[in-house]
Amino acid sequence: MSINRKISPPRLARRFLQLYCKSEFLEEIEGDVFELFERRVEESPAKAKLLFHWDVLRFFRLSNIKQIKKSNSNFIQMTRNNFKIAARVLWKQKTNTVLNVGSIAIGMACFILISLYVKQEVSFDKFHENGDRIYRTWSEEDYGEGQRFFYTSSPLPLAPTLEENIPEVEAITLVDYGNYLVGEGENRLNERIAMVSNNFFDVFSFELIKGNQANALGRNDIVLTESYALKYFGSDEPVGKTLTVQLGSEKVNYNVSAIIPDMPKNTGFQMNMIVSNEDMERFYSARAQQAWFNIGPETFVLLKENTAQDAVESKFPAMINSVLGDDIEEGQYVLGLQPLEDIHLNPDFPASAYPVGNPNYVYVLATIGLLVLIMACINYTTLSTGQSIRRAKEVGIRKVVGAQKGGLIWQYLSESILITACATLVGIGLAYALLPTFNHLAGTQIEIPVDAQSIAVYGLIVLFVGIATGIYPAFVLSNLKLIAIIRGGSSGGRGVGVLRKALIVFQLLLTIFLISGSLVMKQQLNFLQNSDVGYEKEAMVYLNMYPKDGSEGIFRQIDSGFENAEIIKAKLSQYPEVTDLGATMHIFGTPGWTTMGFRDLNDQFRQFHLVLTDPYFISGFGIEMVAGRDFDPNLEIDKRESILINESAAEYFFGTEDPVGKKLPGEEFGKHTIIGVTKDFNFQSLHTQVEPLVISQNSEPITQGISDLTFDSYPIPKVFFKYKGESLLGVQALLENVWAETFPNEELVFDFVDERLKLMYEDEARVNKIAGIATIISVLIASFGLLGLTILVVNTKVKEIGIRKVLGASPMTIMNILVRQFGIQLLLAFVISIPITWYIMNQWLSDFAYRIDVGIVVFLISGLLSFLLMLMVIAYHAIRASRINPVKALRVE
Repeated sequence: MSINRKISPPRLARRFLQLYCKSEFLEEIEGDVFELFERRVEESPAKAKLLFHWDVLRFFRLSNIKQIKKSNSNFIQMTRNNFKIAARVLWKQKTNTVLNVGSIAIGMACFILISLYVKQEVSFDKFHENGDRIYRTWSEEDYGEGQRFFYTSSPLPLAPTLEENIPEVEAITLVDYGNYLVGEGENRLNERIAMVSNNFFDVFSFELIKGNQANALGRNDIVLTESYALKYFGSDEPVGKTLTVQLGSEKVNYNVSAIIPDMPKNTGFQMNMIVSNEDMERFYSARAQQAWFNIGPETFVLLKENTAQDAVESKFPAMINSVLGDDIEEGQYVLGLQPLEDIHLNPDFPASAYPVGNPNYVYVLATIGLLVLIMACINYTTLSTGQSIRRAKEVGIRKVVGAQKGGLIWQYLSESILITACATLVGIGLAYALLPTFNHLAGTQIEIPVDAQSIAVYGLIVLFVGIATGIYPAFVLSNLKLIAIIRGGSSGGRGVGVLRKALIVFQLLLTIFLISGSLVMKQQLNFLQNSDVGYEKEAMVYLNMYPKDGSEGIFRQIDSGFENAEIIKAKLSQYPEVTDLGATMHIFGTPGWTTMGFRDLNDQFRQFHLVLTDPYFISGFGIEMVAGRDFDPNLEIDKRESILINESAAEYFFGTEDPVGKKLPGEEFGKHTIIGVTKDFNFQSLHTQVEPLVISQNSEPITQGISDLTFDSYPIPKVFFKYKGESLLGVQALLENVWAETFPNEELVFDFVDERLKLMYEDEARVNKIAGIATIISVLIASFGLLGLTILVVNTKVKEIGIRKVLGASPMTIMNILVRQFGIQLLLAFVISIPITWYIMNQWLSDFAYRIDVGIVVFLISGLLSFLLMLMVIAYHAIRASRINPVKALRVE
């Protein structure tokens, strides 16, 4: 019994009863439920507590609930009146309202668009149902002395090995891509086709519009996106129809088994045509299917639920040793997992078919969007605090009639929230209007969502921005002393003026920083696109060639492509405006030149890039020779055995020795001789240093000696030439005529080399454009702020200007008065911006192997532009102020 007396009713239930129950009923209800509790606790304390909760809920009736206090109703009424008064004030002060709403609206539109883009970038492949359990394999080969090779593509034997040795693996799917001819007759097009495991749609959550997911990827099935179904079949029903695909020497008729929506922008699996890789021999050689040192597809692993990544990776060393123990030493071959959601914005892992973005650009754009919005908010804060003189009498009258500090703060916060709400609506409208332009600049397809969630987000933004921008002006106005107002005192003391000047400095600092940063990015982009890359690129045209029907094996397809290239070259050579004709396996501006690896005479693993060409590659692109000679078209031995290397390869393989006359330092290579060394030219982007390159007309002697081969892009031979016609627009008509005569059943694909090079720096160009537009917007917002502040300064100096005019002051004298108000802030912002901009932009430039230096000229230009902006705004008001009648000015009170 003593123990039971200590057991009390549940505290939360008691408090809930006291919270809702009317006071006149509380004592009686509490007595009843407490009495019931004491009876029940004798039998079972747990049951007594449970039933006590039920009794409290039983008495939760409308007749027992307390009435809402009238103060809440008063608060709602007061808020409604505050918004009415705020609307009247904003209507009366139209200039300030337009400046505030305009600047916040522009900043909000910029913030919304950039936020949606950033959201897309950080949400890559986060929509998959099992996304948190999907990983991509990576491998690292480390042979010492800087011979470290890191891949996110994987060897084909890896998938079955993982299935056999790692029980935590639920499913494995391979993803690879290849270019193949699709269609029959004149409809044959070169298409990029995805080859995936038949469980692809089980692992990844891509919706099927038509077809059955269970059997969508059979042996001879093909899945199309909506746009490609329309491309090939128009308005006809595509499911059940066939598409012919040229796979080497075989033409395969694929059955269209399913249709999926076009891939969203926020996925790394950009596919339009998908087939099953069930028949590996269709896509890979027998050697590739067994080779652990040849990489091809990306391997994605779905782990079982509640499986830790570390636990799986800890089993990899033993598995690798069991299959490669005789071929490697301990630690030379490391295997790991990378989470799917980490791939897109993690440049620490090398890119494969899955695109890897630059997280720095996402951070840059996010920062720019936030800074522009902050500048707009600063405008409101500075203008509102500056208006405190003009609103002092209003505050005094409110205090005389009994207004409390809290009521005044809420009144002025209401104005801020109302302005922010209006600005947000205008900003959303601007964002909608500018969305097509932004999508074009950003190379994306974002949409502005209109749903309950987005409306709630906009509402939170309005509250946050409204309170953040209005809280300080509200406190300034509510803290004005009644006695100071009566005496005609200042608007809040020295602290208000100091903070307002600090905000102006910060706003000018952001403006100068954005101008300087935009100029540096523009200079670097111009440097990338216009620097001397070591070869001729202006007016250079290339067109893709295709292998002949029946060509088997990748190198036989390349050779047959070169044979077709000779046919088209003969046709093009008849045109006088076509010069410097040649053919090559890779062209400048296209990524992924063929990479090969081998063990040299000292058993060190070496890697180099290979490009197969005709004898006119060096002369056609104007590449400089530094030793030896170029290919001679008349020498048959050059076609069979001669190779060229670049300076980087000469240093890499031979150090300071003369390489001419020697062969590559490997035992297995076929008969060949190095006949010349070219000056280094940037066949890759300027993000990286020039790497070793071998140039050959014949693949056989080189491929005999390699142990590792990587094609990051399909090596379709290309014909190139320099076009010397009067207009580059004539290239298309010329090529269409020649192509139609020569290969009427193939698709003509051509481009300009310099245009391809620009695409290599597409990310930089995109960020530069967006940053440039954001800079213009920031300058516009800063102009609004300076305009409003200048109006305030002129209004506070009406008498001074009138007296000076009477004494004979010129408009220039009045302008000097106004310039002094902001000149010191501008100078301080300029000085502070220099080290900040220099540090941040040098961090950005560190991603480039070839880069500009950040010089003082950039800062001088940005400072001068900011000063001119200030002068333009102030000059207008100086002229207006100088024209005011002095008599009227001296009468102003």
